[in-house]
Amino acid sequence: MSWRLDPSDLGLVVVDVQERLVPVLHEPARLVKKTASLVALARLFALPLLVSEHVPEKLGPTVPDLGLLPDDRRVLKRTFSAAAALEALGDALPKTLLVCGCETHICVRQTVYDLREGGRTVVLVGDACSSRAPLDHALALDEMRTDKTLITSVEALGWELTGSVDSPRFKAVLALLK
Repeated sequence: MSWRLDPSDLGLVVVDVQERLVPVLHEPARLVKKTASLVALARLFALPLLVSEHVPEKLGPTVPDLGLLPDDRRVLKRTFSAAAALEALGDALPKTLLVCGCETHICVRQTVYDLREGGRTVVLVGDACSSRAPLDHALALDEMRTDKTLITSVEALGWELTGSVDSPRFKAVLALLK
């Protein structure tokens, strides 16, 4: 199996980056900036974008700073894992999924494991995840890495998808990642 990412069967899942949750997270500005960069990369590479919202009546909608559009797919959930709600999309759900969001040790972790158990390849974008406590975030990343979840960063992902300085998207990715 190749661990290289193929944009033709790749999607982005943004887990629960919501208005009432983000302010209590560790480094909320970093989370929002990195997630917004991922959303922009998804648009640049025409990747399907899926957004989960956990009990939005309590945690509010997804933060507006991510650059989401009204027609972006949103799934509402009451379970910590977003996998069942995402799998309900059927063929619209790509085989390989980039996952980011919050909280790393709760909803993100359970979503990653459930998607993997459902046969999806998951790449966790670790610097676009957060938890309230930095230790919970770090422990969850360590656990998922130990369990063979692929973990990358926004910058590494951007260059992986670009592939070459000769890519027509090179300058746009360079500007986005600066």
